[in-house]
Amino acid sequence: MRLSTATQLKLSNIARRWGGGLVRLICSSLRLDVSGWKRVQYYLAAGHPLIFQFWHGDMFISWYLTAPLHPAAIVSQAGDGEIASAVLEGLHFETFRGSSTRGGRQAYLGLLRTLKQRPHKVAAFASDGPKGPARRMKPGTLVAAQHLEGYVVPVATTARWSIRAQGWDHFVIPLPFSRAIASFGKPIKIDPKLKGAAFDKALLEVSRLCKTHQEQLDEYYSKH
Repeated sequence: MRLSTATQLKLSNIARRWGGGLVRLICSSLRLDVSGWKRVQYYLAAGHPLIFQFWHGDMFISWYLTAPLHPAAIVSQAGDGEIASAVLEGLHFETFRGSSTRGGRQAYLGLLRTLKQRPHKVAAFASDGPKGPARRMKPGTLVAAQHLEGYVVPVATTARWSIRAQGWDHFVIPLPFSRAIASFGKPIKIDPKLKGAAFDKALLEVSRLCKTHQEQLDEYYSKH
C-alpha cells in the first residue's frame, strides 16, 4: 500500500526520533547467534574495504550488527527511503540519498568519495532494492567493491518469531526475545577490471551465492 506524503513525513519524523533506538531495543533482546564475525574483524584489521550485502527484506538484524562500524549506505529518495534513512542515521550509518531513477549517480559518487577518505572503508548495500525483484542483485554492490578494491560480504539473518510486511520485499521484523541467527559469509573478492559480459556473469554468480546463503538460513528453524 502506497502511503500519502503526509503520512510518510509523520513516519519519517517518528523514525528519526525513535527508529534507531527501537532497532537496538528489539535486537538486543534477541537470543542471537552470530557466525562469521571474527572473519569480518580479521579483514577489517588487514585494511580491506568491505561491502556488506543485505537483502532488502532481511536487513533489520543486519542493521543492528553492522551499525558499530558506521557503514555508508545509499537510500532511495522515495518516501519510504526517507523513513529508512532516518532509522539508519539513528544507528549512526552515513546515508546518501539516490536510486537508479533519481539522484543515484550523485549519491554513489558521494559514498565513494567519503569512503576513500576513511581509514576503514565499510559500506552496506540492500542489493535488490529499492523496487526488487526480491533477492536479485543489482550491479551497484559489485561496482562499489570494484571502485574500493574490496570484498562483498554476504549477510543472512533469520528469526524464529517475526512479522512480515506486505510489500514486494516482505520486510521482516523479529519479535522481541525471539531466537535468531545471523551469518556473515565468506568475503567475495571482486576483480576491479571486470566489465561487459564478464561483469554480468560475475554479478549473476555473486547474486546466486548471496541468495543461497540467505535461503539456507531461512530453512533453519523449520528443521529445528
